[in-house]
Amino acid sequence: MPIDNIIATWQILTMRLEHYLSQNDIKPSAFAAEIGVAPSTITRLIKGERSPRLDLIRLIREKTGGLVTADDFMDEVAA
Repeated sequence: MPIDNIIATWQILTMRLEHYLSQNDIKPSAFAAEIGVAPSTITRLIKGERSPRLDLIRLIREKTGGLVTADDFMDEVAA
């Protein structure tokens, strides 16, 4: 498989929350309401101002159909 196809597949399988919301035309406040958290929680996650708890990661993973996972927050956690 050519490297371009591998990269494209990887990009489809992994997605940051900000990209997921943008590509699905979902406002952060609407997503927050859907998973039962404050809108500021989602905004802070997107900006990298806070690290998600395990229960929040699970909610996000479930709501995004597994497209956004704990790994997608690792850069923010490490920073």
